[in-house]
Amino acid sequence: MVSEVFQKEADTLELAQEALANSVGMDAHSDKAFRALVKGYARLLRQSRRMVTMGDRIQQALNDLNREIAASESKYRGVFENVNEGIYRCAPDGTFVEVNPAMAVMFGFTDGEAFMATVQNIKELFCSHSDYERYQELLGSEGVHRHEVKACGPGEVTLWAEISASVLHDEEDQTCTGVVGVLADVTERKQMLEEMCRLARTDSLTSLWNRGYFMELANREVARCLRSGAPLSLLIVDVDYFKAVNDTYGHDVGDQALISLAKTLRTSVREVDVVGRHGGEEFVVLLPDANQEEAAVVSERIAEAVRRNIVECNDLKVPLTVSIGMASLQRGDDLDSILKFADIALYAAKKKGRDRVEVYQRKPQACDLKGCPKQLLSISGGGR
Repeated sequence: MVSEVFQKEADTLELAQEALANSVGMDAHSDKAFRALVKGYARLLRQSRRMVTMGDRIQQALNDLNREIAASESKYRGVFENVNEGIYRCAPDGTFVEVNPAMAVMFGFTDGEAFMATVQNIKELFCSHSDYERYQELLGSEGVHRHEVKACGPGEVTLWAEISASVLHDEEDQTCTGVVGVLADVTERKQMLEEMCRLARTDSLTSLWNRGYFMELANREVARCLRSGAPLSLLIVDVDYFKAVNDTYGHDVGDQALISLAKTLRTSVREVDVVGRHGGEEFVVLLPDANQEEAAVVSERIAEAVRRNIVECNDLKVPLTVSIGMASLQRGDDLDSILKFADIALYAAKKKGRDRVEVYQRKPQACDLKGCPKQLLSISGGGR
């Protein structure tokens, strides 16, 4: 190829060299000048050939590079278009430059163009302003972000998403040219984890808090009330003659009775109150910010609601009553102590005939850190 390009010049050089070899009658000065000219022309021809050869190699390398870039672009486009995760690219101010089909579908759109016509900036996808601030802060300080957030699309579209994003920099001055990120829908995983946590904390039969989680919540509330000086009361609720219910009607009716009682307890207290199954047919109710008089009202309401509620199961109607022991928090108490005092009151309610509320009453002036003399106060009794 190079020979063909410079064939005319090569022929000219060959003629000049023949003429130089057969030169006759040329004076010494002209001969020397002609020889130098031919030699320079030959050197220039060699250099030109090398330049063309080098240009061919560079062009070949560029062609190979372009083919590689095209293959990479095709591979990138294949990933971008077909991956299940959402991929986006933003300008430095957060304006969307490009989103893939998967991200558009996550938020209810058919393609990226339709998505960007409605959602212009990534800020619009954050349900929480604090989550968006954290996103900006991490990108600004570390150049990367990986965090699980709640994302809100147009309309009522919401999902839990894990966002992984990186800042793009200019190669010369390292200024930010934009952000590229991947958004994965983790809603199903989030819901599964929440369900697993709920199951670990709740009683499988009644769906109330189980003993372990009740104790955790109750310890927090007791500590808070002791710090602030706020009142707090605790009830232990026990089903009367529950063994007879199981023996007479069967365990399926007994289970239904416990489920019914759990619903009665939930509807008889406030949202801030903590209700749990303590074990068997025994339940506990924590009443934060409730003094003895207020807790006594709640106790009476629970006892009366249980009397009115007839359990219906397998064409049977089973009446229930409960005995309730109540204790209120005082300085120097902890959760174990008020549970013990409420249990003493419950035992008294059972001993006095059941279907009643007993309060563990203490005289404040007689109390010290070693304990308080007990005094039980009956505030109701059905006498069953």
